[in-house]
Amino acid sequence: YFLEQNMAEGNNDQGNRERLPKNLQGLLNFCTEITAREDTTQPSPAVELSQERREFLEKVLAGFQGDVAKCMANLLKKLTDPSVFDINSDVSEQEEALEQLGEYVEDINYAIDLFKMNGFPTIVNVLDSPHYSLQKGAAQVIGDICQNNEMGQQNMLPLNVMQKLLNIIDNHSDPECMVKALYALSCLTRESEMAEKMFSDLSGFCYLMRAIQTKQPKLVVKSVFLLNYFIGKTDKYKDTLLSMGFVDQLVSILFSEDIDDTSREYCTLSLYNLSTSYDKALQECQRPEFNLVFQLNERLKTISGNDQYQEEENYIKSLLEVLHFNDEKEDDDIR
Repeated sequence: YFLEQNMAEGNNDQGNRERLPKNLQGLLNFCTEITAREDTTQPSPAVELSQERREFLEKVLAGFQGDVAKCMANLLKKLTDPSVFDINSDVSEQEEALEQLGEYVEDINYAIDLFKMNGFPTIVNVLDSPHYSLQKGAAQVIGDICQNNEMGQQNMLPLNVMQKLLNIIDNHSDPECMVKALYALSCLTRESEMAEKMFSDLSGFCYLMRAIQTKQPKLVVKSVFLLNYFIGKTDKYKDTLLSMGFVDQLVSILFSEDIDDTSREYCTLSLYNLSTSYDKALQECQRPEFNLVFQLNERLKTISGNDQYQEEENYIKSLLEVLHFNDEKEDDDIR
């Protein structure tokens, strides 16, 4: 009853109408929100479902389930409009289309439907739009499709999407576009052996290195997040990471004065993961010119006892333990 009542009220109010659910997950959230407003201290009145109300609810649910494919087809049509590639055109409709598609493909079943209607190439093509807003929207949708979705990854990869995303990360003038592309790249790559190999073959680690060097906080965090995935996933890339100077870069970022706290936290974790899984990386971390133990202890003095930095503090202590243990081991070997 409350669903019918509140949706009916929403239809009479422009602001509420914009908040009406667009998919089944949105419907669940809508019901939860409305239920939270009810007086749960009193028993809910039992109301028999009339034929009118039953038809109303059946219509709502059928609309969500039956019309989604038709709606996605219409949204894709908007994304093939010539305005997508005309820098002087108004693309507000296309921006909204990407936003709506993003909501739909959060449901893996709708992501599969989008593939079946050959929608993936359309989304990937939008990455070539001169409109930054559309590039960001397309990257977001690609990431949403591929996240925890092997089917999405496998069918995106043949579309040259990885190289397009790498180019955006490397060459774009808008940091937000770079961040969205890195999000999509991460979702496309993780937990897919095919994508991991392609990433390596396309010199993906070089792109990550340059993204880290920008010192843009969101880029650093997302780059190091993906780096940590590769460090924890397999040993086969660790020689490559060391030869490229990733330890040097992480240490440099770690103690840069103009870097943010979250980036420091992620870089500390990367150094710890490398050090504990690869002896050569541990040896790199102990190079005298880094003075890493001293630097870490100084940082520890600054953040110790502050709940805001609890994760970073834990990572620093763990890394110091590894470094001290190896020092003691080397002393014993000398004796």
